[in-house]
Amino acid sequence: MNIRPEIFLIVLIFLFSFSTFAQNENEFSLSAEKFAGNQAFELNKPFWKYYAGDNVDWAKPEFDDSEWRFLDPSKLNAESLGKDWDGICWLRTRLTVDESLAGQPLSLMLWQYGASEIYLNGALIQKFGEIGENFDQEYNPQGVPVPLVFSKAGLQTLAVRFSFKTARNLSGGTGRWLAQGHFSPGFFSYLQPSFAAEKSYTARQIELNEYKLFSGILFAFAFLHFLLFIFYRHERANFYYSVFAFFLATGNALSSLFNNSQQPAVTAALTFVLFVVFYTSSFIALLSFLYVAFGEKFSKFFWFLCAYLGFLITFMAIYSRAHFTLLVVVGFILLTVADALRIMIFALRRGKNGAWIIMAGLGVFTLGVLMLVARELQYVEWTGFFEQFRNIALYLAIPIAVSVYLARNFARVNLNLENKLVEVEAFSEREIEHEKEKARMLIVEAESERRARELDEARRLQLSMLPKNLPNIPSLEIAAYMKPATEVGGDYYDFHVGKEGTLTVAVGDATGHGLKAGTMVSVTKGLFNNLASAPEITDTLNQMSRSLKMMNLRGLFMAMTLLKFKDNKLQMSAAGMPSALIYRAAGKIVEEISVRALPLGSIARFNYQKQSFSLAAGDVVLLLSDGFPEMFNEHGEMLGFEKAAEILPQIAADSPEEIIERLVEIGQQWAGTRPPDDDVTFVVLKIV
Repeated sequence: MNIRPEIFLIVLIFLFSFSTFAQNENEFSLSAEKFAGNQAFELNKPFWKYYAGDNVDWAKPEFDDSEWRFLDPSKLNAESLGKDWDGICWLRTRLTVDESLAGQPLSLMLWQYGASEIYLNGALIQKFGEIGENFDQEYNPQGVPVPLVFSKAGLQTLAVRFSFKTARNLSGGTGRWLAQGHFSPGFFSYLQPSFAAEKSYTARQIELNEYKLFSGILFAFAFLHFLLFIFYRHERANFYYSVFAFFLATGNALSSLFNNSQQPAVTAALTFVLFVVFYTSSFIALLSFLYVAFGEKFSKFFWFLCAYLGFLITFMAIYSRAHFTLLVVVGFILLTVADALRIMIFALRRGKNGAWIIMAGLGVFTLGVLMLVARELQYVEWTGFFEQFRNIALYLAIPIAVSVYLARNFARVNLNLENKLVEVEAFSEREIEHEKEKARMLIVEAESERRARELDEARRLQLSMLPKNLPNIPSLEIAAYMKPATEVGGDYYDFHVGKEGTLTVAVGDATGHGLKAGTMVSVTKGLFNNLASAPEITDTLNQMSRSLKMMNLRGLFMAMTLLKFKDNKLQMSAAGMPSALIYRAAGKIVEEISVRALPLGSIARFNYQKQSFSLAAGDVVLLLSDGFPEMFNEHGEMLGFEKAAEILPQIAADSPEEIIERLVEIGQQWAGTRPPDDDVTFVVLKIV
C-alpha cells in the first residue's frame, strides 16, 4: 500500500496536535512566563473536573478522577451541573509547575457564592465559610489573597470542595432566582505573585475608601440642600437635588457593599437589586431637578420614564443580574441622560443665567455614564486614571456643578446688593422721615378719631339730658329747640311741674366742650330734678351752685336762666345767661329782662336776684342761649342779641313752634355756609 508523503505529513501533524491538546485538556501548565509583568493567571477554564457529592478522599492526588466530567467552575449552571447536583460537589485540576516557580510565593484569589475548602496535593490550605450538613455559612472572599507555595516542580493537584446549599434546587424557588440573576454555584479563581496580589488587593481597598468618600460627600450635599429647602420652601429645586444626591449616594454605598463584602448570595442579590433601584431612581430625581431649576414643565416623556423605572424595578426584582436586565437598565439610563441634555440645550438657547455651568457638569457626568455602560457591556475595562475619572464624573460632576452654580448666583446677588447699598442708604433717611411724618399723621388721625368719638358721645349725652315730652299747662303753649354745634357747648333745657301746678323752666349753657360739658349737664340735670320743687328760685340756684362748687369740677361752670310760672304770674332769675325777652301783646312792645350774676359753681354763696312779672293773653316769653346772638356769618360778623328783639314783634302772633322755626331760619340765613360755633337753644312760652 503506497501512501503519499504529503498525506503522511498531515497525519503526523494532526496526531501531534491532538496529543498536545489532550495533554493540555487535563492540566494547567505554569511557568514564570505566565506571570510576566506580575499579571494574574486565570484558572477559570474547562480544565477542571467535576463530580457531584462529597468525599474527603477526593482531595488526594492519587485519586482516580478519570470518570469525572470537565467543567469550567466559573460557568456552573443547571444545564452543566445536571440532575446529580444536590448543593455540594468537588472540582479537581492538575497543574504542571515549572522549576522557576518552585518555592516562589504565589497567592490564590477566589470569588464565590457559597462555602468552599481548598486542597493542594491533598492538604487543606484554606477554608471560605463553613460547609454544613443542611445549611452553609456562606462567605465570598472577594479576592482576598491566599498564600500558596509549590514546594517542588512537577505535577500538582488542586482540589476544591464546594457547597452552595441555598441553590441546591436550580430549577425553582430561591435557587432558580439566584441562578437566573447569575448568582450561580462555582467560583472565579486566579494565581498571581504574592506581592502583586497584595498590591492589587490594597488598591481595591483604597478604591473602596474612595467610594465611601464619594458617598459621604453626596450625603452631605443631600442634607445641605434638604435644609435649604426646609428653610426656603419656595425653591423646590433644592428638594429634588437633595433627593438626587441621596439616591446617588445610597446607590454608590450599595454598589461598594456588593463588590467588597462577604455577603451570602441572597443578601448580595438583594443588595444588587437595591443598588440598581437607587441608582436608576437618582436619574429621575436629576431630571426633576433640571425641570424645576430651569422652569420646564414635566413632559409626557418624563412620565414615560417614570413608568419605565417602575417596569425596570419589577424586572430587576425578578431577574436580577441577567444580561437582558442590564440592557433594560442601560436603555433607561441613556434615555434619561438624553432628556437631561435636551433640557439643558433649551435652557442655553433661552439664555438662562448660569445654565452653562450645569451643562458642563452634566456633560462630564454623561461621559462617566457612557464609560460605565461600556464597562458593564464588557466593551472595555477602565483602569488607572480613566477609572478615577469615571468615578469622579459619576459621583462629583453634578454636585460640583450645582455648587458652583449656586455659589455664583449667591455672589451675583451680593454684588447687586452692594450696588444698591448706596441707593438704600440715601433713600433710607428720606424714608425714615416719611415714616415719621406718616406716624405723626396716624397720631393726628387717631386723635381726630378719638375727638370725634368724644364729641359724638357728648352730643348723645347732651341730647339724652333733654326732656322727652313737654309739660301740658292750661292757658300756656310751650315749645323748645336745641341744636348741638360741631363743638359741643353743653346747652340744656328742662321742665318741672309741681303738685300745685307750678311750672319750673331751666335753660342752661355749660362752659367747656366735649365730655366735660356733657358731665356738667348730667350733674346739673340731677340737681334740677331734686331742687326744682323749691318755692324760691333763688334758693334753687344757690343750692345748685354750692353743690357744683363742692364737686370741684376744675373750671366747669353752668350758666342758667330759671323761671317759675303759675296763674299768669312769672318769676325769673339768671346766673350768667343772656337776657330773656317778653313780648307784650297789648302794647306790641318787647321787654328785655336782664339779670346779671355769676354762673353756677363759681362761688359757694352768691346773692342771686329774681324778678316778677304778670302776663296777659298773647304775651310771649323767649329764653335763648348765647348760640343765637353770637352766631357768625361767612364774613366773621356776629348776629347780635338785638336781632331777636327786632324780629320777635313780627312773629309773636304765631305759635311757639312757628316762632322757633322763624328764629332758626334767620340764623341759618345769617350763617350761610359757615358751620355753627356753639349750640343754639330756644324755649318759648305763650299765654293763650
